[in-house]
Amino acid sequence: MVETLNILFQLAIVVFVVATMLSMGLSLKLSEIITPLKNAKLVILIVGINFLLIPLVTLGINALLPIDLGTQIALIILALSAGAPFTPKLVEIAKNDTALATAVMLLLMVATVVILPFALPLFVEGDVVVDSFAIAKSLVIMMIIPLVIALYIKAKKDVFAMKWQPKMVKLSNIALLAIIIIMTVLHGKAILGIIGYDMVAIILFMVVALIIGYIVAKLFHLNEVVSSLAAGQRNISAGLVVAAQNFSQDPKVSIVIIAVSVIGLFLLLFSAKKLVKV
Repeated sequence: MVETLNILFQLAIVVFVVATMLSMGLSLKLSEIITPLKNAKLVILIVGINFLLIPLVTLGINALLPIDLGTQIALIILALSAGAPFTPKLVEIAKNDTALATAVMLLLMVATVVILPFALPLFVEGDVVVDSFAIAKSLVIMMIIPLVIALYIKAKKDVFAMKWQPKMVKLSNIALLAIIIIMTVLHGKAILGIIGYDMVAIILFMVVALIIGYIVAKLFHLNEVVSSLAAGQRNISAGLVVAAQNFSQDPKVSIVIIAVSVIGLFLLLFSAKKLVKV
């Protein structure tokens, strides 16, 4: 039963990510994604929020709360992992700028592959090796390639794109529902086992990331909805790859990352709904 659910979960993840990327590409022009990335202020602030402010605040959370080493490591890994495929979907739910969200997601995804291998050893003691290729490979196959194909179709076959884009949205929504259900069934017990200060640290980590993304963007007159949701949604896939490569001897690291993915999913969906009117 568990093995079957794991297979279904992996399948749902693939369907969700690919369908989301296809739906984004079929609804956007390449220029709509590239143009925001020409804004130096946007690029610097988004990278700064996700790879400087959030990791520094995470160090503060780790120092402030009496949590075990596995939880500390998991939060640091996630603090340095950004650019998740769920970001454009959250922004779509918030009825905001999906083109900007896609651009920010791509920026953070590339930045994660470049920054994470160099930054993580500075934050975590011991010999830590991060395989950038392992992270980049899955991101390119499941995200970049479908997005590029969809953008090409949009540019060449606009009528076809308009016909299939709503279908990809529907498929993405169905896959998301499956992810929520299967993830809760598979990992609900493990997450319930995380109590006390560990759970406080997890929730504080996610809430603070959302707030930092919102406040900094607001101060510098950027899109605070996109910034907040992009900061709150960490790259769980990249985090799990790093955990498997370096911390397999401490299962708490992977359990906490999974806990963040489950709790964060509900928190971010709630936040996206609340940000609709912003």
